[in-house]
Amino acid sequence: MTLLQKRKLKLIAKRIIRNDKKRKLYLLNLHWLKIKKQKLRRRRKTFVKLWKLKRLNTLHKHQWVA
Repeated sequence: MTLLQKRKLKLIAKRIIRNDKKRKLYLLNLHWLKIKKQKLRRRRKTFVKLWKLKRLNTLHKHQWVA
């Protein structure tokens, strides 16, 4: 195999790998909207938990002061 043929073979292999990677990433990101909504839901839940804990703490502090 000549040097030119080897180079061409490498380029073809790179192109195949690149296309396969693009396809894989596309399939992984197919449900990006569902994932985004789930993340927002989870974030909101944690914020609500933290907010409740903070309120309880402030209420308890005020009880000891009064």
